[in-house]
Amino acid sequence: MALRYKKQSQKEKRLIMASVLAIVSIIIVAACACAALLGTGYVIDKSLEDQDVLLHVFVVGNDVIVTIYEGRRVDELTMVSLEIEGVSLPKSVSMQPAPDCGTGEVHFTEACAGVTGVRDIAVRGVFSDGRTQLLKLTTIKFT
Repeated sequence: MALRYKKQSQKEKRLIMASVLAIVSIIIVAACACAALLGTGYVIDKSLEDQDVLLHVFVVGNDVIVTIYEGRRVDELTMVSLEIEGVSLPKSVSMQPAPDCGTGEVHFTEACAGVTGVRDIAVRGVFSDGRTQLLKLTTIKFT
């Protein structure tokens, strides 16, 4: 696209081109600033949003105890399952019913008997609509 300059001197042509480039640069910077502002707002909203189920996992002896605190879908939670990296747990140990009131402790008895080293522990929840969701993934060192 060729621009026709009404001005004839080289100085006037440079001044017009510099002002056009400055305006385009300001528009691009403003668009990037707006996108960054909207993006950070979205990230902050997502990070402050309530989790489906808030819980804490800890090991006592050979037992794994999952404490369920709160969350948006805590009332819909029906079962809690435990998976330990590299360990095949029987279903009677790995699946436990969720507490009746929604919050409370779930005990996985003898779940980590004989487990050593650093392992990932995954806690999954089964909800009343049949959906299974990863609730917590944590790394624990067993001795």
